[in-house]
Amino acid sequence: MHRFFVNPQQITHRVVRFDDDQARQMRRVLRLRPGDLVLALDGLGRQYEVTLDEVTHAGAIGHATLPTEATGEPSVRLTLCQSLLRREKFEWVLQKGTEIGVTAFVPVITRRSLVRDVEDVTSEKLSRWRRIIKEAAEQCGRGKLPSLASPIELAAAAPQARAAGIALIAWEGESRRLVRNALDGREAVRDVILFIGPEGGYEPDEILAAESWGAVPVSLGRRILRTETAAVVGAALVLHELGEL
Repeated sequence: MHRFFVNPQQITHRVVRFDDDQARQMRRVLRLRPGDLVLALDGLGRQYEVTLDEVTHAGAIGHATLPTEATGEPSVRLTLCQSLLRREKFEWVLQKGTEIGVTAFVPVITRRSLVRDVEDVTSEKLSRWRRIIKEAAEQCGRGKLPSLASPIELAAAAPQARAAGIALIAWEGESRRLVRNALDGREAVRDVILFIGPEGGYEPDEILAAESWGAVPVSLGRRILRTETAAVVGAALVLHELGEL
């Protein structure tokens, strides 16, 4: 059954009004017709089975069953604080991170980031990134829509790191402590933050600053990974060690 994330405001009295892009996809790509069934998810953990009543140039409307709990979500909240990368690489991280089970994405500006100013990330770019997350979440069967924060400087992530159950920072300078070592005995942790650096890696003082917030440096293995690879591998390792992959 085809899946569509909708805003809760698009569901009133069990009538679902799909947006223009969704209606266009139904009509032109999926060739859906009145009477066909789709799944509408409100992004908050509820899903509705919807029978389409109209699929026209004017839009798509259907009537929904009572909501049920959406499936496909890990019980662990994993926030990926990813240093900003080239556009295509960052978008790849958003897509694959969503598929793996990342709950929230935070773009971070670090000393060696290619993007050095939060003002360089326009509202149009954020909208595009959210659309990529939404499409990936629909494709892979997520029950909730991962969030995307506005970019922040690395130092601004300190409160989140301190409040998390555990914060991990992937660093090529750490050779002994793996993700499984850092999470050993912490199987009950339900809130994890993972920091992934830029192409050139973190500066030593950035690692020291993160450690002062309580972040634990970890190795992702014997080989040095590209940053976009490190993001996906790191997220997968965290969820695997906590029994959520």
